[in-house]
Amino acid sequence: MYSVTIGFAGLAGVLILLALGCPVGLAMILAGVVGFAVIIGIDPALNMLETSAFEVASNYSFSLIPLFLLMGSLAARSGFSKDLFDSAKYFSKGWNGSLALAAVSGSAAFSTISGSSLATASTMTRVAYPEMMRQGYHPRLAAGSLAAGGTLGIMIPPSVALMLYALITEQSVGDMFLAGFLPGLLAYSLYLVTVTIMVRKWRPSKTTQPSDDISVWQALKQLAPVALLFSMVMGGMYTGLFSPTEAAGVGAGLALLFAMIRGLSWDDYRGAVVEAVSITATIFLILIGAEVFGFLLSVSQISYEMVSFIERFEMGPWSVMIAIIIFYIIMGCFLESLAMILLTVPIFYPVIVASGFDPIWFGIIAVVTVETGLISPPVGMNLFVVKSAAKNLKMMDVMIGVTPFVLADVVRLIILLAFPAISLWLPHMLGSANY
Repeated sequence: MYSVTIGFAGLAGVLILLALGCPVGLAMILAGVVGFAVIIGIDPALNMLETSAFEVASNYSFSLIPLFLLMGSLAARSGFSKDLFDSAKYFSKGWNGSLALAAVSGSAAFSTISGSSLATASTMTRVAYPEMMRQGYHPRLAAGSLAAGGTLGIMIPPSVALMLYALITEQSVGDMFLAGFLPGLLAYSLYLVTVTIMVRKWRPSKTTQPSDDISVWQALKQLAPVALLFSMVMGGMYTGLFSPTEAAGVGAGLALLFAMIRGLSWDDYRGAVVEAVSITATIFLILIGAEVFGFLLSVSQISYEMVSFIERFEMGPWSVMIAIIIFYIIMGCFLESLAMILLTVPIFYPVIVASGFDPIWFGIIAVVTVETGLISPPVGMNLFVVKSAAKNLKMMDVMIGVTPFVLADVVRLIILLAFPAISLWLPHMLGSANY
């Protein structure tokens, strides 16, 4: 019982350090080392820290993280986001709120080459928001559609969050990507419906078509590089042509080739590399923290105690699931999605498995729930990303504008909870046995 108390104290210590502004990875390392030292001893704790850092840094499976991040960074700095938005404008013209629909569609397309919600929201806001303002769109409609559209980056493969969930729970990365595809399309569809409803209240003051209208062939041409990149990466992975890590390398190489063809400058290339390395370093620090904190969870037997608690009080599986979802929604408002996944999954995963839930399905539910927290007022992180990327935008407009999309996410979550087959059908049909 003593070790369990230390384990829960370590978890509380992480939350306190986060509240004080400590980086997530460092908070988990400090709490993990101190807790492990109290239970086992200081020398084993220091050895555990050394071993954990080396194992994470030298793990070949983790090498796909910087490669996928580099692919997204190169695409963002090569003007793909503007091409995707312009193409989406063409296919949505004639509809009420066409630019808002194009913003969501462009975000969905950009998500296929960028696995980050924050990067998708920031990039698409810089591209789409100025034109939406020129066309007389209400700031609430513009901000809401861009903040919500950005969250598609965390679900539509290749998703960094799904990738990390797979790696830390020893699931197939390919299966997790397949599981996220239909829920991502469901989110995209619900967002389009939400925009259509919102336009009735916040109708744009101008209805003129943009002066840079393009033809259908130009629209398809602008879509082609992203479609080819996505097809090569995902198609090659699921046809067995190469592994997920090799797919990431192919994606980064193709993104660099397309960027060079489009005239990528040296400064933009250097900026893309620096951005990818910076984010990779942050993620690896969190991974090391999760590894160290996982040792504390193991020796303190927190997960075992939680399973015993559930059995003692005869809590049903769905009661456990609902409690976890509520926790995710609340904490997702304050923590970045990747940090949230890496901090909580080692704790909740054994509980979920013991409750009889499919681990791949739970990964989708966890990511969707955290994704909802990213746009939940008043402190969802995507709200601040959109606010910082758009000039003269009021935070109150962002919060009001994004609220209908939060409701759409709640509807999606209910659908995915009620129908697990939406998440599991593709992995069962095209899963790891096929690549």
